[in-house]
Amino acid sequence: MKKLGAIILTAAVAVQAAAFSAFAADDEITVHITIGAAGELAVPCEDVAVKDRDGDGVFTIDEALYAVHDLYYEGGAAAGYTSAESDWGLSIKKLWGLTNNGSFGYTVNDEFAMGLSDPVKNGDYLSAYAMKDAAGYSDAYCYFDVKAVPDAKQGDTLTLNLKKLQYVGAQIETSAVPDAVITVDGEETAFKTDANGSVQVTLDRSGDMILGIKSEQNLVPLALRVHAAPAETTVTVPAATTTTAADTTVTTAATTASNTTAAATTTKAQTTASGNKDSAPKTGDTGAMPAVIIAALTACGTAFAFRRRREE
Repeated sequence: MKKLGAIILTAAVAVQAAAFSAFAADDEITVHITIGAAGELAVPCEDVAVKDRDGDGVFTIDEALYAVHDLYYEGGAAAGYTSAESDWGLSIKKLWGLTNNGSFGYTVNDEFAMGLSDPVKNGDYLSAYAMKDAAGYSDAYCYFDVKAVPDAKQGDTLTLNLKKLQYVGAQIETSAVPDAVITVDGEETAFKTDANGSVQVTLDRSGDMILGIKSEQNLVPLALRVHAAPAETTVTVPAATTTTAADTTVTTAATTASNTTAAATTTKAQTTASGNKDSAPKTGDTGAMPAVIIAALTACGTAFAFRRRREE
């Protein structure tokens, strides 16, 4: 029984540890956050780690906005962000240091949220803004149909479509945004949306860049973050040098002539150095041939005479 009890206790501890690990793993998520401040882009789609501050197991828009201010606003969330309960639930009172007459808006994945208590998930796109038209609430939220650009390279052409989202009375309307100039890191380009809101943008450099828009319409700032790898370069390999038979023959002939001349020069130098009177003939020398022939004839004669004497 004691052994069984120990097994049960060990299993319980293991389950509890697994549950704690799962909770710890979900204690933080990453949300892509863009902040607009009265027509100016304050935070361009940054990846922000959001914590479950109240420990209820739910990550909310309020917690995400607190996190982005704590990370990027001078003085942190305590200086730049305030939320409080109102007749419409938890609401923004100050965003990026602006009270803004209460004129704020926010979307999750390009859809208007109902309140700051709405949940956000890992990988969501959150945009919050203080309106430029604080009195008339006329700022229109706008967005590209593309949220991420994977595997981009310098020289690639991106096809984008720009739309705006705004309340018309009690209804939400979506429409194309024509004649909007595309900006790269805040600088205007020659690329402009057509009547359908479509545009083709060529990435003329590599590295990180932020694509935005400039328009005559009152639009909320947006940011599309792009990383373009350097353009691929082609390396030209020189053709291999081919040696022909004629080249080989000429080279061999030249080498043979050179070697023969060198040998003759060496032989002459050796003869001069040893002296002609006292030097014995050497095999291969012209002067050695008569001596060899005479010695051979003499030996043959001697051998013949010796044989004849023995026969007698």
